[in-house]
Amino acid sequence: MVTEVVLPQMGLEVAEGVVLALPVEVGQAVAEGDVVAEVETDKAIAEVPAPRAGVITAIEVSLEDTIQVGTVIVRIGDSADDVGEPVESAPPKPASNGNGRRRAAPIARRAAVANGIDLQLVTGTGPSGRITLGDVERAIAAGDQAPARETPAAVTPNVSGGGRLEPLSATRQSIARRLSESQLVPQYTLSREIDAGWLLAEKQRLSAAGPVKIGVLDLLLAGLAETVARHRTLAASFVPGRDGQPPSYRHPEAIDLGVAVATDRGLLVPVIRGADGRTLPELVLERSRLVDLTRAGRLGPADMGGAAATLSSLGTFGVDSFTAMLNPGESAILAAGRAVEKLVPRERGIAVAPLISLTFTFDHRVVDGALGGAALSELADLLEGGIEWRL
Repeated sequence: MVTEVVLPQMGLEVAEGVVLALPVEVGQAVAEGDVVAEVETDKAIAEVPAPRAGVITAIEVSLEDTIQVGTVIVRIGDSADDVGEPVESAPPKPASNGNGRRRAAPIARRAAVANGIDLQLVTGTGPSGRITLGDVERAIAAGDQAPARETPAAVTPNVSGGGRLEPLSATRQSIARRLSESQLVPQYTLSREIDAGWLLAEKQRLSAAGPVKIGVLDLLLAGLAETVARHRTLAASFVPGRDGQPPSYRHPEAIDLGVAVATDRGLLVPVIRGADGRTLPELVLERSRLVDLTRAGRLGPADMGGAAATLSSLGTFGVDSFTAMLNPGESAILAAGRAVEKLVPRERGIAVAPLISLTFTFDHRVVDGALGGAALSELADLLEGGIEWRL
């Protein structure tokens, strides 16, 4: 029996991925759970495991191929005797990578472009009709160059200014798309500086008491979770009307909080599930786990999407204050800057105090100005001494 291993569905918004690694070979024995491929989606780098023990009988994709969800990556048989065994659901030849292009090794594709070879005219001799470098070299030797096809005017790149064109990664494409979608949301911002003296003292006290080291970001997350719990409308999201149905609000059962994380691949937002019900140490450990996974590109589908609100902090980058854009599907995002010492009035005199700038951005279709103001005021009161930490 031959089993097909396909690119699984990894979130509602994930439709395709780019093959980064194929750590197996045809004829290699694998155990259940062994990684047979690594695929980069617009969310993370996902490992595709073997669903059962067996022998790799075929590899159906190449490195750097863009493949759709459901595309067969490898086939696993019971023994080496199954190598080359046909499967009824095998893709027809010539092979395509799921987006209309012939499946070809990256080096073969580059050689074809450099020599004016139309891959549609090349016979692939690799697995499932994949075009190899040797196939392209034979086409060059046979003089199979085809007239260059005109690029449609709508997608002709403007290179009049010179310079190098760099294609966007799957992650950067997703970021660009979501930021464009965010611009369509009617949003407004409210800002306030809080006296962070008590907050910074609590950070030192709680970290010294153990069992985990606590940062200002963790205390801000706890304060945001409590604020959303007291103002549940902040967790609602606007759902446009479709098929003749009027618009509606979606109210989540749990308060899940997103945390903006800067990575080499761009800004990503892992989600802490049930943040309002966690103790402060649990919140710290989960935040740390998610940040580590995010920076390593190993977030799972369960750790992404569906947040009630998001916290974005640029304090460690020396930013005093900023305005964050809403994540589509959320109605609130909190932006926090660094602690800055300033002169403040104190008991008919002047004192120096550390202040942190907080800026809330709201979806005006869900959160009115009065509610947004009340939420910001509540958050300020909590972070200036009004919160009781869950320990």
